Amino acid sequence: AGGRKTTTAVSGTTNPVQQAASLASQVMAEDNSEFQQFLSTLCSSLHRTVRRGLVSIHDLDTLCQVVSVLREERSLASSSPTTMAAARAISAVIVDAQERLIFCANTALTKEVVRFKATPADLDYPDRLKPGYKAPPTAPAGGEKEGSKDTEDTSGATAISASEEVADDAVKAQLKVYESWFPPMRSVLRVLSKIFRVVEPRVFEDIALQSVQSCTRSLKDGSAYILNKSGVIHADLFLVKNLLIFREQLSPFDIQLRSVERQLDFSEAGKAVSRFLANRNRRLFSMSTENALVTLLREGVSVQEASVDSKRDLDDALRSACNDFIEHTSVLLAGPLLDFVGQCKLASSSSNASLKTQPFIEGGSVKALMSKTTEDLSDELKEVTTQMALYLDNPATQSILLKPVVRKITRAVDDSLKFIEDAVDGEHGWDEGVREEVMTALKIIETAVKSGSTKQLVGRSTT
Repeated sequence: AGGRKTTTAVSGTTNPVQQAASLASQVMAEDNSEFQQFLSTLCSSLHRTVRRGLVSIHDLDTLCQVVSVLREERSLASSSPTTMAAARAISAVIVDAQERLIFCANTALTKEVVRFKATPADLDYPDRLKPGYKAPPTAPAGGEKEGSKDTEDTSGATAISASEEVADDAVKAQLKVYESWFPPMRSVLRVLSKIFRVVEPRVFEDIALQSVQSCTRSLKDGSAYILNKSGVIHADLFLVKNLLIFREQLSPFDIQLRSVERQLDFSEAGKAVSRFLANRNRRLFSMSTENALVTLLREGVSVQEASVDSKRDLDDALRSACNDFIEHTSVLLAGPLLDFVGQCKLASSSSNASLKTQPFIEGGSVKALMSKTTEDLSDELKEVTTQMALYLDNPATQSILLKPVVRKITRAVDDSLKFIEDAVDGEHGWDEGVREEVMTALKIIETAVKSGSTKQLVGRSTT
């Protein structure tokens, strides 16, 4: 090799194969630049051949497996000086595979998230969450493959054991939960879970940031559709449910989802050009900061920076959805009572109006208002807790959402008592009987809200 002579002591009984192996080891062990160059040429040809095959791959799972296997092979090849050429070629193939993986991941996210158009079946809530609902066939990430693998492993068995039946039921239950998620959210989590370990962290964070933004917008659009179809409570619970799951599923990735976007601002370009043309003493060829062209660029073009934080936007969207649910549920359960308290506070704060002379504070009006509030309170509260149990599996989450509702209605009851105490018997329709009926109604509202919500949640959690 390379004109060098290699001497080997060979006995008369040495195997020719062993001689060739020993000679090859000595040649590769030596610092032979021509031989290493020859290996690099071979590895470059291998790289080009493999690269042509990578371009035709569209499956994310296959590309992820290719990157993982190549990383192991590169680690082995890097451990020996004789295989460094192969290690360099493998590194180049890994880069190509990662580029192809990133392209396919962005293509999938653009199609399934950014350009997603929801169908009525995708937003068929709350029916989609009910036990008897049959969802159209989907291809969840890893779910069907695991299920098909279990089927193949047990297809040759003559009987299925009880433990296998339980495991199969658990897989089916998990798949049903997975299918109830909003499709763009499923797509984002599926893609991110696949590429998390096989692309560079900065690239992964950039992909995650863009996909989380798009998915959050899509969830809000879905909530608006459900609002028109099923009502405000279902729209709020849909958004709370999916945003909670989304935030929980993103937490294992431990990413910041934060970036700074820079854009060129040409809003002052017209004025800068006018000043440039009006300046007859402009210096076009001056090698200083007074150069007219430099001044034109400095005054006419500026860079605007904006901080983008998808995790903060996700938290804000979840907080807003929870606040909307609390507000809407409070109005649903005790809307007339809340309106009465609001009117009383407004009249009390006004210096031009007396609360006692307002028509809404008359005894008959207050009595009718309290009767209207207590009339359907129990049924409405039962309906709200039933829907919460349908959307939110965790009773603790349901309790956290209901507590502010109970506090708000209880505070309204206390405020009503203060305003009613100022009413004088014999004036504006007030007497002892009306006052007692109003006080009893307020006590019923407070007791029903406090005990009713607790009973419903305890009953759900025990069942």
